[in-house]
Amino acid sequence: MSSEFDMTSTSTDEADDTLADVETVVDETSHDMADIVADEIEDRLEALESGRPALDKLHQDQRELLTEWERDGYESRQDLLVALLRVAWLSLGRVHPNWCVRVARDNVLISCLVTSENRCRYREDPVDLDSARRHRRRLAKKYLRPACRAGYREMRADATEYVQEDNRVNLDDVSMFAMRPVLEWLMQKQELALSQFLGGFGSEDALDRWLHRFDDLTLGQAHRVEADLDWRIELERTAKNVLLEDSGRRPEERRREDMAARYVVPALSLAPSLALEHAQELREESDENRLREFDMT
Repeated sequence: MSSEFDMTSTSTDEADDTLADVETVVDETSHDMADIVADEIEDRLEALESGRPALDKLHQDQRELLTEWERDGYESRQDLLVALLRVAWLSLGRVHPNWCVRVARDNVLISCLVTSENRCRYREDPVDLDSARRHRRRLAKKYLRPACRAGYREMRADATEYVQEDNRVNLDDVSMFAMRPVLEWLMQKQELALSQFLGGFGSEDALDRWLHRFDDLTLGQAHRVEADLDWRIELERTAKNVLLEDSGRRPEERRREDMAARYVVPALSLAPSLALEHAQELREESDENRLREFDMT
């Protein structure tokens, strides 16, 4: 009987193991199928457009920004400053200027957002990369996503809807920001001006021209951040010397980054919401349609 009992026990154990293996395979297959279905649904959702291409384009650009922020981080603080200006545009000015100042000047936050070896420039003991990624995600959830949603709602009220199938706009043909030429023009000018400021100026005349242009770039809103920026730079001799130094030395670069974080990016970020008030939507002709105009066959 003892022998029989042992054999039965062994058979039962083998059956249990086999059943467990089958259940594992079923579970894994179920998970795989669920992932496939989820991916298919995601692809179908991405393919569906609202018929408001300006809104769809904004939403698409917002997603790309959030993905870059959360997953990748940035190569340097200069890249971070450019990204903060981009946040202001993609939220249509719904991020507070003081938030931009804090993010770009806090060494702990910088070590979370700058993910290259450059992060050691701002903190000797930077936040480890796994923790940094979690903090970037938290920042996105608390600040960036709400700001992007607010910008989306603002755009939604003024986005043209293309109902007819033959009148639809392909997102791949949309190159301008939110299909508004004036916004695209101003955004590009701001990005170039920020890059110029971070690189320094070859002469005092070049600096003066930039300061004069700053009123145009901020739509006259620079005073809300610093009403006397010209005079402040004039009085602070070290600040003026730093801006006129374009040799690429790290101390001067860092000081220009500080000034850009404190004055330039916050002032520039005030312009998008004002520019939107009078910006008109313009449909772009696709390359295919342009070529069709010259098709003589």
